[in-house]
Amino acid sequence: MGTMRSTWLALVLAVVGLQAGCTDGDGTRDGGDSDGDGTADSVDCAAHSAERWRNLDGFRDDDGDGVGTGPVTPLCIGGALPQGWALKAGDCDDVDSTRWRRVEGLHPDLDGDGATAQGPVTGCVGNSVDGYQEQPGAPDCDDTDARYQQSTTGWLDSDGDGVGSGQSVSYCLGARPPPGYAAREGDCAPDDFQRAEPLPYSHRDADLDGATVREQGTLCVVRLPLGYHTLESGLDCDDADRMRWVMRSVYVDTDGDGFGVGAVTSRCSGAMPDPGYAWEGEDCAPEDRTSWQWRSYEHRDRDGDGATVPERGVLCTAGALPQGYHAWPSGQDCDDGNRDVAVSWSVYPDTDGDGVGSGAQETLCAGHQRPQGYSHVDTDCAATDATAWQTLAFSHRDVDGDGFTVSQAGTLCSGAALPSDYKTSANGDDCNDAVPTEHTRLQAWADMDADGVGSGEATTLCTDGTVRAPWSATGTDCEPEDGTRWTTRSYFHVDRDTDGHTTPERGTVCTGSTLLAPYFTQAAGNDCDDTQATLFRWAVLYPDADGDGVGTAPRAVSCLGQDVPTGLSFKGYDVNDADAAVQEDEEDDLLVELILSP
Repeated sequence: MGTMRSTWLALVLAVVGLQAGCTDGDGTRDGGDSDGDGTADSVDCAAHSAERWRNLDGFRDDDGDGVGTGPVTPLCIGGALPQGWALKAGDCDDVDSTRWRRVEGLHPDLDGDGATAQGPVTGCVGNSVDGYQEQPGAPDCDDTDARYQQSTTGWLDSDGDGVGSGQSVSYCLGARPPPGYAAREGDCAPDDFQRAEPLPYSHRDADLDGATVREQGTLCVVRLPLGYHTLESGLDCDDADRMRWVMRSVYVDTDGDGFGVGAVTSRCSGAMPDPGYAWEGEDCAPEDRTSWQWRSYEHRDRDGDGATVPERGVLCTAGALPQGYHAWPSGQDCDDGNRDVAVSWSVYPDTDGDGVGSGAQETLCAGHQRPQGYSHVDTDCAATDATAWQTLAFSHRDVDGDGFTVSQAGTLCSGAALPSDYKTSANGDDCNDAVPTEHTRLQAWADMDADGVGSGEATTLCTDGTVRAPWSATGTDCEPEDGTRWTTRSYFHVDRDTDGHTTPERGTVCTGSTLLAPYFTQAAGNDCDDTQATLFRWAVLYPDADGDGVGTAPRAVSCLGQDVPTGLSFKGYDVNDADAAVQEDEEDDLLVELILSP
C-alpha cells in the first residue's frame, strides 16, 4: 500500500512541475484558465471545475486496500484520487481489505491449528499469509475445525452396538464416527446388538461345584454362562463329580469316630471324608469310637469345688478332659479333700469389725469369702473403736464452724473422713476461731456523722465480712461532722442570687448524693449580674426620648431584668425621636416599595 501511494504522489508532483514550467503571461499554459485551477482550458479535463483538472487511469477499489481490480478506467480528478479508486491493479479479493496479493506455494491452514490441508496452492493474502502455512505441517483431516487433525479408522456397525467389523471408513480422531460406523473393531455378532466382543475365559467348572480347572477360550456372549470363569476358584481334582473337588490327606478310620490311624494317603474329596476315612490321624483307641485323642492335664480337682492343685498326666479321651482334670489352673486349693474350703487367706484379726485389722498376720484355709473377723490390712490405729481405723493428716482447723480456717497441721485417727473441724485445705484466715461471727479482717474508718462514709485513720476490724456502724468501708468523708455531705463534686455554673439564671464558674464543693443550689453542672441562661435577682439578661437598647416605643441611636448593651426600663426600647429605627407620631421615613418607604416592585 505504501509503495502504491508513493508512486501516485510522484506522478502528481511531476504533473504540477510540468504545469509550472509551461505557462503563459496570465499563469496558464497554452491558453485561458476558466476555472482558475492553474491548468489551461486546453489541457484541463474539467475546464469549468476548479476541483478537477487532470486525467489519470484508475481501477475500482471496493475494499479500500489501495489495490484495485477490473478494467482500467480514465478518471478526471484534482489533487487526490476519489474514494473507491486505486492507481494499481491486481487485487485478488476486492471485498476483503486484508487480502490483495497472490502467493504461490502455500499450504492451507484455515483453522490455524498448524496442521495443513492438501497443497501446495496459490493463496490470496495480505501482509501476512493468514489461513496458510509457508511450509507443510502434519496432514489435517478437517481444516475447518482446530480440534481435529489426525485421521483414524471406523468400522461398519450394522447392529448399532458400538463395535464394528468389515467395511472401514476414515474420519478425524476425537470426532464422532460417521453414522453407521463405530470406533472399535471386532464385533463377533455383527447382526446382534446385544453381542459384540468375544468374552475370554481362563477356567472351567463343568460340575458347578465351585472349584475350577484351567481352560482358556472365548465365547461370543453378553456375559459368560455358568461354569466359565476369568478367575481361579480352587483347583478341582474331579470336574465331572460335583461332590469331589479337593485333594485331601486322609487316614483309615475303622471305628468311625472321625480319627484314623496308619499312614496318611491322598484322596479327591468333598466337604466330608469318604466313609472309612478321617481327616485326623493318631486315634489313641482305634477300636473304641468313644475315645480317640490323647489329652494331657496339668491340674486336678478331686473334691469338685472348682479349685485345683498341680498334677500332671495323659488320658485317652473323646476330645475333652473328663471332670476333675484340667489343662489350666483354677485357683489354688488349700485342701483338695474338702469342697467347703479352697482358698488360703493371709489375714489380720479385726476385733472391732470396722474392716481394718491389726496385730500378727494369720493364715487360714477357708471358702471364697474372707473369713469373718479378719481383714486384709493391719493398719487399724484404734483396734477397739469401730468408728476409727485410719490415720489422716490435716493442715487447718475450724473450731467455731464458721467455714473459715486457721493454719494448724497434724494427724488424727479417724474413720472414712476427718471430723468437720479438721481440714486439708485453707479457706480464708479466721481472725477469731472462737467466735463464728468474727472471721474476716477488714479496714474501716470511723463514721461520726452516720452518713455511711468515714474519715480519719483506718482501723483493722475482725468482722463477719461486712463493716457495720459506727464504722464505714470507705474513708473519704469531706465533712466528717455533717451527715448530709460526704463527697466532693465538680460544678460549672452558679446562681447565687437564686433568680433561676446561672453564670459560668468552675470549682468543687463538698455535698451529698447530688449538687445543691447555688451549684449546677448545666447552664440555665446567662446571668449578667448574679448579685441581683432582678437583673439576669443582656440586651441591646436604644434611647426612646418621645416614648413611642421605638428608639434611635446610639445603642447600648444593658443588663436587664424582666421589664425594659422607661426611656429605652429594643427597636432603633425612629426617624424623629422628638415626635411620638413619627417613627418611619415615608420617602424611605417609597424607595423600598420602588425597589421591591416588579
